[in-house]
Amino acid sequence: MKLSRASGTPALLFALLCASYGWSQANINEGKETAHLYVDAVNGSDSNPGTSSKPFKTITKGIDAASANNRSSVGTLVTINAGTYRESLSMSRDNRSTALPMTFQAAQAGKVVVSGADQWTGWQAWSGHSGVYTHGWTYRWGTCPVTPGVYESPITLRREMIFVNGANLTQVLSLGQLAAGTFYVDEAHGTVYAQPAAGTNMSSADVEVPTRNNLLTSFNMQNVVLRGITFAEANTCRDSTAAVIFYQGSEVLLDQDQFNWNNSAGLQMSGVDHFTVQNSIANHNGESGFGSDKSKYGLWSSNEADYNAWRGSQGAIYGWNSGGFHFFQQHSNTITGATSLYNQSHGLHWDTDNENVAASGIVSANNLGIGTFIEKTEGPVTISNSKVCGNDRIGLTYYGGVEVRASTYVTLSGSIIANNGLNQIPIVGPTGGGTIQVSNYETGAIYNLRTTNLTLSSDTIAGGTSEQLLTNEYAGSTAWALFQSTLGSDYNTWWNGSQSKPFTIPVPNWGTDLDWAGWRSVTGRDAHSSFAKPASFTCPSSSDAADFWVINQDYGSRSVRRGSPATFTLLLIPVGGFNGATNFTQFGVSTIPGSSARWSGGSLTGSGTVTMTVNTSSSTPRGTYPITLSGTSGGVTRTVTVSLIVN
Repeated sequence: MKLSRASGTPALLFALLCASYGWSQANINEGKETAHLYVDAVNGSDSNPGTSSKPFKTITKGIDAASANNRSSVGTLVTINAGTYRESLSMSRDNRSTALPMTFQAAQAGKVVVSGADQWTGWQAWSGHSGVYTHGWTYRWGTCPVTPGVYESPITLRREMIFVNGANLTQVLSLGQLAAGTFYVDEAHGTVYAQPAAGTNMSSADVEVPTRNNLLTSFNMQNVVLRGITFAEANTCRDSTAAVIFYQGSEVLLDQDQFNWNNSAGLQMSGVDHFTVQNSIANHNGESGFGSDKSKYGLWSSNEADYNAWRGSQGAIYGWNSGGFHFFQQHSNTITGATSLYNQSHGLHWDTDNENVAASGIVSANNLGIGTFIEKTEGPVTISNSKVCGNDRIGLTYYGGVEVRASTYVTLSGSIIANNGLNQIPIVGPTGGGTIQVSNYETGAIYNLRTTNLTLSSDTIAGGTSEQLLTNEYAGSTAWALFQSTLGSDYNTWWNGSQSKPFTIPVPNWGTDLDWAGWRSVTGRDAHSSFAKPASFTCPSSSDAADFWVINQDYGSRSVRRGSPATFTLLLIPVGGFNGATNFTQFGVSTIPGSSARWSGGSLTGSGTVTMTVNTSSSTPRGTYPITLSGTSGGVTRTVTVSLIVN
């Protein structure tokens, strides 16, 4: 079913969109599974027949046996007993495959782990360096491929990880940068150096080193179920595939699965139709938690994606191709009950060519970037009964709660959008008020998009000190006229108790601020809305262990002329009740000829801001220089690598 862009009012669009819910999901009849196989990592053997008393040892063998049954028109349930399975899985459909279902299910949800890591023993104390341990390193992975046209710091192009007693150590790029909670890989000399928290006994510690880059790859599969399985510690390159990826295929159900602590994305659906991802978790991944591209008829229900995007954050990448949920070219999809908290990027991002999307019950809170981002999308996109609060921790002028960039037919209804950075609802677009061209991946239709047909209904939009309620940054009278004439806004509650003019529009001059009366007069909207303090509400706080972020507020780079100073501002952001003392240092300025560094303060407690100034000289050569800024508290170190550009 396709929606016509000329089919009527937003209300009609919403009604049509809701009608699509029934087929936006997987529809798999697991009752057709007549064979039952078992896998047990501890007591099994792949020479066994796969019965409950004589199970297979590996999931790979279970997949092979279920696939053979499928080719013989037999549906199969594979029960996987508790354990850690250190293997890379693959399944694919061929010309002998049938439509009979296959289910791979944990005997106990959460007790089956498919791990990309191996356990390493034999660590040796490094002579003369207390608390540092070494181990041989045979891998020569080098740096990951560079995305054309995008600058990525070398640290974001690494894929090495080390876990000590479950704690992920922070990777650094030289021996001199080692501190508590870090590791360094010297590929040239085949050695890895690790400095865990003080007091760690590396002889008895559980040390895991990820060596596998994909944990499950599925090609063109149909009628497949994964249930109750955890996929963790894959070392896939950032901006590459994912720990678990489904290529093409249809009728795929993921239920009660987890995708945690992977270097790149946790789960990616690519070119899949009629799929369901439900009751699942994707936390602590280096890029994004859940994602999809060129996929349709999908249902995302009751999923959670928190604390993701740490690998990009190490290179001051806070918004590009990452987040809790990242949807690219997603058509006819439904999202219900999505939770996205404390990601070092955006909470939910609909990125380019999304249409026929219905989202409800979203909770997007305390993310570093935008809470909910709709970008370069033809729509319709409807978000209802959701809560978007406490986002944009970095405080960028064009970030905020719900951002709409060059997108049409976006509806926000019955939702709370509050206390987000500098803006609650920022409307942004190209300089000069132009359009962004987007192609529909299914039909090839070309859309020249600017933000129009935005509908706000029965929402609560509240800001605090210096927070704008709605900011339209489209410069130019034409873009504003189209936005204003197609805006639907009524029955809302607006509030800002400290800003007298919390609405910003681009006419008659860019950055014109309006009070409540001025907003209603200029737009002719919100006739039945109120400007009043809303009822109190809670914004979800962290439930994770105490930790902290070191964030570069300058978004990764500073450009100066030779002889001029460059200042880098760091934000110390606590997570999980962290309130410790953090000491800061820098690496790299000493390698820049004629330069020196100075901190505004060498430490902070709990949270705050600290700056580092690099003084260049007339003799400093032109070029781009990486500088790593590091914060250490107890046994934890967090870093961010920035760039000084000398012209």
